[in-house]
Amino acid sequence: MFSRSTTTIGFACTIFYACSILLVVAGNGGLAFKIPDSSSRRPKVTRTFALARENLPPPTSPEGNPNDDVFRGIRSSWPIPLQNWLTENGLTRTVQDSLIYLGLPALVQEYPAALWDFFHLSTSCTFDFAKKEENADGSTIYARRSRIKSRIDQLQYGQHKSQFMDLIEPYPSTATSKSNKKPNGVAVFVHGGAWGSGQPWMYRLVSLPFLEQNMAVAIVGYRTYPDTNVDGQVADVGSAIEYLATERPDLMNDKGEISALVGHSSGAHISLLYALESARNALQGMTSTPIQKLLMLSGVYCIPSHYEYEKGRGVDQISAMRVACSPFIEASPAYRLKCIVRSDGSEECKLLDAGGSRLTLDDHVLPDLLFIHGVDDNVVQYTQSCEMVDSIRSTLKTPERCRELILEGVGHVDTALHLMVGGVTKDIIKVEIMGDDGGNK
Repeated sequence: MFSRSTTTIGFACTIFYACSILLVVAGNGGLAFKIPDSSSRRPKVTRTFALARENLPPPTSPEGNPNDDVFRGIRSSWPIPLQNWLTENGLTRTVQDSLIYLGLPALVQEYPAALWDFFHLSTSCTFDFAKKEENADGSTIYARRSRIKSRIDQLQYGQHKSQFMDLIEPYPSTATSKSNKKPNGVAVFVHGGAWGSGQPWMYRLVSLPFLEQNMAVAIVGYRTYPDTNVDGQVADVGSAIEYLATERPDLMNDKGEISALVGHSSGAHISLLYALESARNALQGMTSTPIQKLLMLSGVYCIPSHYEYEKGRGVDQISAMRVACSPFIEASPAYRLKCIVRSDGSEECKLLDAGGSRLTLDDHVLPDLLFIHGVDDNVVQYTQSCEMVDSIRSTLKTPERCRELILEGVGHVDTALHLMVGGVTKDIIKVEIMGDDGGNK
């Protein structure tokens, strides 16, 4: 138990902790957002290739990112109980969310049209906006177009203040599908934030590639640590999906499915756990809203190995994962998958246990899965996705339904940032979810 004086000291240390991180932000170009080279002020799509397994370089080293030096310094010099206290009392969450605000000016400076897009999405505007520029020869080009009519509603699916979702849907007439009055389905996006931070408004721009194809997007807010642990977060995602399917059945595709469940970072971990829980329920005869495709971006899937990686970065004691995902083995999707495929009814399941009879999961139990990860990810190693893909493929009757794309020259934030301002992830979305004809019905 901390005394009042200890609490005061802890608050002072929190301020110092925040200021230390801000110095890193100022000196290294941002931690909350990865800001690309400022030589260009327009979104660029560099040619990025998905690498085959045999061509993959070694994953990033936890000691390789100089931006993490401040965390390693805190890890070695601050008392461990104080570091734990910062996380367990929600102060780390406050700092992390504040860094998002402080990173916005740099993001807008790099991508000025993103501000207009965000305003458009946040106010249910129906106007069209196009930023014009002129080439040297006098011809007109468009740096960024925002010709999508949309509306935004906030749906409260639970009693907690964080249990809501931003539902962004196209108006009947959009840039790409003027004749359709019904959206081509709905995508559900689960944001990251290391299980302890993040809010839906921060990710509204990820809706743009879906709106372009006349799809609605639900950006799920959920309780973060210390309000709940990972099981509560999985339950929140499930509640949001069931609420959406019940209240807005018109947004489901022609098969009555959620078109895609998309998760980034810890949001990918939570989304995959939800999909596995739904699979287990299906095997026991219980039903839930079906999902057409699962798209996992830069996710964490083996908690024990990622905890060792966080130790090297110096964030293991201030990361919400340490407590939100405890015990580590049980919070790992690979473990829960192994439990699902045991048919002997045993409640005990060892992660690497080869004993017991096993099931092969039918195609209807799990949706199609695509794991996307960047080679240059220095927050979550790409091997997390590779190993998870191997585990899922070993249980599927049709293994090719689970695929991976390990992208060259792509970092951790990039996979989500591409959806917001353009990039390879957005290109993949169009092909993998919408299809060449722009629909998925």
